[in-house]
Amino acid sequence: MDRHCRSNHSVASASQPELMSMKEWTVGAVASLRSRSEGGKQKLDKIVCSREYLSCALKIAHSLANQLSTVEEERAYKEKRPSEQDSKNKNNCPPVIEAFDKSWSEYISVYCMTKPIEEDKKDEIIGMNNDINDEGDEGHASVDADFEPFPYNKSDNVDPGELHNLAQQLSTLLENDDNRISFDYLNVRGAILNEGAVEGRPLSDNGRLEIRSLGIAFYELFSGGHLTAGAGDLGHTAAESREHFDESPMNSAMESIDTNGVGDGDELELFGHNPSKRRSQSNTSLDSLSRVRTPSMASMASTSVDVEPLRLLGLPTALCDLISNMIECVGYAQGGIGEAYGYISEVRDDLKLMIDSPHVYLHDFDLAKASSDGLQFGRSLYGREAELQTLKECYKRSISSECEVAMICGTSGIGKSMLSQKFARSVTEDGESIFLSGCFDKLESQPLHAISSAFDEYCAWVTLEEQSTAEKVSTALKENMGEEIAYLVTAIPNLANILGDDFDSNQGSKNDTAGDAQKRLRYLFCQFVDIISRYHEEPLILFLDDCQWIDNASIALLNQILMMAGSAIKDHRLFFFVACRDDEMSESHPLNLMLTSVSSFGTRTTKLHLTPLSKGALNEMVSTELSLLPHITRPLANILHHKTKGSPLFVKQVMLELYKQRLLYPSLSRRRWVWEADKILDMKIPENVATFIRNSFDRLPFEVVSALVILSCFGASADISLMEVLEREIEQPIIAPLDEAVAHSVLGKRNGEFYFMHDKLQEAAYSKMKPEERCLHHNR
Repeated sequence: MDRHCRSNHSVASASQPELMSMKEWTVGAVASLRSRSEGGKQKLDKIVCSREYLSCALKIAHSLANQLSTVEEERAYKEKRPSEQDSKNKNNCPPVIEAFDKSWSEYISVYCMTKPIEEDKKDEIIGMNNDINDEGDEGHASVDADFEPFPYNKSDNVDPGELHNLAQQLSTLLENDDNRISFDYLNVRGAILNEGAVEGRPLSDNGRLEIRSLGIAFYELFSGGHLTAGAGDLGHTAAESREHFDESPMNSAMESIDTNGVGDGDELELFGHNPSKRRSQSNTSLDSLSRVRTPSMASMASTSVDVEPLRLLGLPTALCDLISNMIECVGYAQGGIGEAYGYISEVRDDLKLMIDSPHVYLHDFDLAKASSDGLQFGRSLYGREAELQTLKECYKRSISSECEVAMICGTSGIGKSMLSQKFARSVTEDGESIFLSGCFDKLESQPLHAISSAFDEYCAWVTLEEQSTAEKVSTALKENMGEEIAYLVTAIPNLANILGDDFDSNQGSKNDTAGDAQKRLRYLFCQFVDIISRYHEEPLILFLDDCQWIDNASIALLNQILMMAGSAIKDHRLFFFVACRDDEMSESHPLNLMLTSVSSFGTRTTKLHLTPLSKGALNEMVSTELSLLPHITRPLANILHHKTKGSPLFVKQVMLELYKQRLLYPSLSRRRWVWEADKILDMKIPENVATFIRNSFDRLPFEVVSALVILSCFGASADISLMEVLEREIEQPIIAPLDEAVAHSVLGKRNGEFYFMHDKLQEAAYSKMKPEERCLHHNR
């Protein structure tokens, strides 16, 4: 233990990191947290499951995994490019690895911040619990009183001899009364594996023994030093665990971890020292770490470690599984098998995810909610970081210097709408822009429908949220348009709310030809866009989805707006972008021709073509949605990628079908999502998502399909109140079947309306009608 002590405590200055052993840190951290509790008697299981302790322990674990990952990478590089000296020393026989009976926790040091002890607090750290002396062996010498209060209660079942030894270590920290220091145990800067673990021979197992040894050290770390799993005594049996921890709750309530200040692998940089210099001073160079002493493969593989004690302490399931998968990696082929780890870099990456996203990867997910609500997907975007950045750059150029249009292209279900929604959230979360959106519908015959609905929503919003701006816009519209504003109100009904009670909807001429009326309406729209952009400090963003179905009137209007962008509107900052299925559009499509035309007026077009998700991006999606580490979900993600070719919509539909067939389900015993990999691999799945969706509709109840067919006649969505009226009129159940469709994730339900989760689902429902029935449904 002496190797962990600082060489000179008296020179420690305020707010500087100092080394201490991992056991020393666990003692101090538990003591600090226990002293904060009411009566100072908080039990160990509550302490180790607290956000403060877990946050520090995860940082320590990540530091060690990151350190050994560097060794792993250097070793892999040397194996690929051996030096001449390495070739001379190479032996045909594999090196012999000697077993030893000490845990790696004996060789781990933690960097902990220090601070001077205030005079009025010296008495708080002087003295030792009499219980420790009473429980200690009679042969032990008396212990110096200058150490922090010991953290363990009698009920914690800690060996008194070990308590005595640790107490002596702590007492030496304050041996100089003139230069006393205390440690901020909850302000950790990282950890390092010391030279005591180094044996002068290289490893032959590609690091799997290192993974297991580190896992055993984690076993002790996350139990607060209470449990040990050394090479000679690798854990307890489940029965023993229950006997020792029968009072510990199985499902300990956990708060979210505050990750402020957590590093990203460069923890040792945080305190202003060169990491390589610090390692040199500690005799822990990367070269020496590549020869870490580890038990033999045979002895390790034949000894099992039970992590049930960790689960009984109430530690998160993901963390218990990580430690278990580290310990179980020995004995498998290179790269691991099942969920066991094959590389230390995988451990490092998983720990980083737990630190950065504890709500997804660390905390136990709501098993009861998953069982009742089924599989639910969020609004996260996966594998589109480059495209999102390009879209942001287009936006910045368009509102600052030049007019630019962005065009998001890709097949149905590839994630175009999701990308646009992510972009919208990123530019509107701080109120820095006004985002308007509309969607063209294959079944909608009303010209300008998507553009009109976008500005209609704007008028409803500004009336409620920006009353002063609404008054300015109203005044400007009346001054610039006069009576002709009535034409615009026919296209934007909520505009009447901005104009106020004195607006007469009957004013304006009604004798224009259709062509003149269209020209007038385009002119009025351009005037409207110019005015509202002038009275908002924020840039105006207009997004139109499903532009493969854009109508000619909308093309003409957009062409006129973009032609004006070089003058007045450019000064008021407008950004326009669209999404379309380019595989359903020819080069002569009206949208392509329009964008080519406006380029001659200085309007640049940037195309973003979305391709299927890579295996890595798809695994990120599956991992996040199931709240499981990527290391665990990779086999499932690979099967899904093989069957769907990386289409996000296709993946979601297949996963929903797996849930319905109980091939993917929340497990009560494992407290997480599990799946039947072999059965999923054998499933027969169509090659495209449209066929898969149509086939899945065949498995829905007849009443549900009938209600979906009726809803599809109204487009992508319809008001619930309208469906209730229709239900009474046609005397056919609609609302209840549509609610069942919501449970099957075919529909969504919000703001008083039913809506299809994707236009492919609407198309599939509409296709269930026979051609001769469509007129009957539409005429109802």
